[in-house]
Amino acid sequence: MREQAREARITLGSKSYNLDTTLDREQFGKVETMCQNLYRHLAPASDHEKRLVLGWMVMAYKLQQAEEKLSLLLEKYQFPAATGESGGDRR
Repeated sequence: MREQAREARITLGSKSYNLDTTLDREQFGKVETMCQNLYRHLAPASDHEKRLVLGWMVMAYKLQQAEEKLSLLLEKYQFPAATGESGGDRR
């Protein structure tokens, strides 16, 4: 069953945004805190829109790094399932 979307509000700098989300309040709160912390640390002299784009780029970069690390871990620890080999006889 698909979760019901609810409306949530996030404030970044002096602007607030209403969003629809399926995240529960705890998950949304964690994401909101991360976004607000990142926004605060981006060049305060930059305009609001530029800070939003920079924040989006930082998060996209971090996601790309996490995907690469996960891919390396999967390659390192993945067992060949198609051949029917078990991990016990590996040499």
